[in-house]
This record gives sequence, C-alpha cells and structure tokens, in this order.
Amino acid sequence: MSRLSKSAVIRRYYLYRATARPNFHYPVYTLFLLFNGLSLPQIGLIATIQSIVVVGGEIPTGYVGDRIGRRNSLAVGGFLMLVSNASYLVATDFVGFTFTFVMLSFGGTFLSGSGSAWLYDTLKEHEMEDDFTYVSGRSRALSRWVQVVTIPIGGLLYSVNHFYPFYAGVAAAALSLVFVLRLPKNRMYDENVSAEELDEDEDDEQLTIVDALPVIRDQLRAPSLRWFVVYIALIAGAIFTMDMWIQPIAQESLAASFGPTLESWGLTEGVILGLLYSAFTLIGAVASDYASNLEDFLGVRKAMLLIPGFIALSYVFAGFWPILAFPMFFVMKGGGALTGPIQNHYINDQVQSVGRATLLSSVNMLRQVAGIPFRVGSGILAGMYTSIKAVAILGAIFLVGSALLWVFRAPISADYERSGGSSPSPAESAAED
Repeated sequence: MSRLSKSAVIRRYYLYRATARPNFHYPVYTLFLLFNGLSLPQIGLIATIQSIVVVGGEIPTGYVGDRIGRRNSLAVGGFLMLVSNASYLVATDFVGFTFTFVMLSFGGTFLSGSGSAWLYDTLKEHEMEDDFTYVSGRSRALSRWVQVVTIPIGGLLYSVNHFYPFYAGVAAAALSLVFVLRLPKNRMYDENVSAEELDEDEDDEQLTIVDALPVIRDQLRAPSLRWFVVYIALIAGAIFTMDMWIQPIAQESLAASFGPTLESWGLTEGVILGLLYSAFTLIGAVASDYASNLEDFLGVRKAMLLIPGFIALSYVFAGFWPILAFPMFFVMKGGGALTGPIQNHYINDQVQSVGRATLLSSVNMLRQVAGIPFRVGSGILAGMYTSIKAVAILGAIFLVGSALLWVFRAPISADYERSGGSSPSPAESAAED
C-alpha cells in the first residue's frame, strides 16, 4: 500500500494535473511563429514532423515508463516540456521552432501512457480502480478550470509583449515538475516494498521488451479491445482532427460577423482568441467533471456510441449552416472532455498490469497513425472547398464508418455492461475467439 493516504495521493495528483498544461501560449502560438517569419507551409511541416515523432516515440517511451517507473517517466516528460517552453524564448527560425515542437511531442509521449497507467495502478493499490473515471475526469476538469484563467491571460500577455506568455509557460512547467516529483511511485517500483509484499501480477510487471511485446500484441488482438481500438482511432482521425481547423474557422467567422466590432473596442486578435479558447476550456472543464456521472447514467457502451455521433452531427450541420460553427466548437470540446476518461477507463479495465504503460502508448500511437491521413485529407478538402466544409465531410465519414462498425463489429460488447463494468480478461477473450 502507498505510504500516503488515499486523499493525500489524489490531492498531489490533482496539483500535478492543474499545473501540467496551463497553455498560456495556446491561442497565440501560430501568431508567434508567423511573427518570427515562419510561413504557413513551414508550420504545416513542423506539424507533420510532430506526428512522426509521436508515432515513432510512443511505444519506446511507454516501454521506458514500464522499466523506470511511471512516476519517473512523468518526470522525464515534464522536464522535456520545460525545455520546449524555454526554447520558445531563443528560437528564431524554422530549425529552432522544429526543436521546440519536437521536444513538446517527445515529452508528450512520456506522459500519454505512463500518466494513465500510474493513476490506474495507484488507485488499484488502494482498491479504488472503479473510481478511475471519476478521478481522471475530475483531474481533467481541474486542469481545464486552470486553463480558463491562464489562456486569456496568455492572450493578454501576448498583446503586451510577444514573449510574456512563454515566460509564464516556463514558470508553470518548472512548478509542474516539482509536483511530479512529489507523486508516490507505484508499488512495483518502490524500493521500500519487498518482493513478498507484491502480488504475482505486480511482480511480473518489469518484463523485457522481448517478453512484453507479445503480451501486448495479444491484448490488443483480444476481441474485447481489438475493435474498440479501431473505433477510437476513427474518433481521433475523423472527429478530433477538427482541432487543427479551429483557428482558421474562428478567424473566418469573426471576420464575417462581430470581429471588427470587437477590434474597435480595443480587443486585439490575441485577446479575442484567448477569450474564445477560454470559453472552450470552460465547457471542457464542466463536461470532464461530469464524465463519471454520464458513465453511470448511460453506461460505457451507450456513452461511447452517442457522444462521438453527436459531435459528428454538429460538424455536418455546421457545414450546411456556418452560423453553427461556434456551437460546433463547444460540442467538440465538451464531447472530447466526456469521452476521454470513459474510454481510458474501459481500456485499463481490459488490459493486464503487465506492460500497461507500453500498451496505452501503443494505443495512442495507433490513434496518431490513424489521424495522419485524415489531417492530410482534410487539408486537401479545405483547399478545394473551405475549412468548415472539410470538417463537415469528416463528420459524415465518421457517421458512416462508425455505423458500419457498430452494426458488424461492435467496439464494446453488451456483456461488458451486463457484468457491471467488467469483462473477460484479454487471455479469456482470446481463448473464446
């Protein structure tokens, strides 16, 4: 059992999540790159390089997290985030900013699998794994509540001095690293816990990569997880690719509506976008806080069927009636905040403790791979039509693809709900298959 009480562990985790991604620079980083002389094609190339880094780094960094410990992996990721934030202050050209975003993406791969794995196993040590969606959702909500304040501050700071949001980001990243180091280690990585105190599942955790990869392959291929991974890859590609189009759609919509009026009031583009992103984040904070309530009300199966479908419908409607663009943003942000904790809870329920961080990183890698053709395709569609038309087509593709999947290969079996939130282990599912 952890040396800390349940409440102390969760409190420290909340402090870490609150400071991990304040996003002072989020609404203005594209403007900052343009200010430094980068072109739009160069910014697009940097985004492509980021995708390559994530795809190539997810499994290795997830495995590293399983070897050195999830808390230590979070610390490495936090340090790389600090380097990324600091490099904004010295980068002046394409090469410099490529380094900035590579560090950002590489650091993110250390966090993606290890963060969820650390939380699930920590809660399991306290016999609280059923509370994963609640704690995860509450931590996401807390992070977003902080961003509701920091994002508009970032936009305001940018209006005063273009470098100020990045100074604030460096300070926040340093504070987050301090909070990471205060998190307890999982029991299997704690030198103060003897081998006799660990159960068999924990004692087998630290496998070699040669041993771990076949286990992970078998878990991913199990019927209880196989089609769910395909489904969330479709969600990541067809639904959340829209995130890259928020700024151009927002700028086009503002220019055609009340943007000039706001600017006449002295609100610069940075401040306007900061307030807009703050509003998105506010919706995400509220939604994330109620993820576990929605999971209890609808069940995992219905929640994962209905929420992405509703988001996709909002895309299609906005394509026909552009006035619905801003409601579409809120639906996407709120829906994403709801589905994140629910899908992570389901995945953690389906996998063994062996190589948990590696497997979760593998799932994230598959999502990133699935997103590449959607990002490229949506860029082509935006060039042929408009950004909002491209997003509407993405929504239609998701509705058709997900309908076929739920009809012929349901991502979540009805047995999962009937058994009260649990289903056969991957090994049992594989045997049944």
